[in-house]
Amino acid sequence: MRVEWFRLDLKDSQLVHLYEDHEDKNTDQIQSYRGRTKLNDQELQRGNASLKLSSVRVSDEGLYKCFIQYKSWSDDATVNVSVE
Repeated sequence: MRVEWFRLDLKDSQLVHLYEDHEDKNTDQIQSYRGRTKLNDQELQRGNASLKLSSVRVSDEGLYKCFIQYKSWSDDATVNVSVE
């Protein structure tokens, strides 16, 4: 299974979090997100690909896209995050 979270509203869609083959692979992650993102492996098995973002900043506000691929199946969703 591959789960990718991207920022869509930044210049060139940029990687916020990548999960593949049961592990995080964030070497190409946007620097400001390092150490602040997490996916729950158990929740993924239940179909929940929610991204947990800690130490939320005003700069985190914006448009995010989640892309999920499992074998020949794939889907995506877009989320607008507001920080108050």
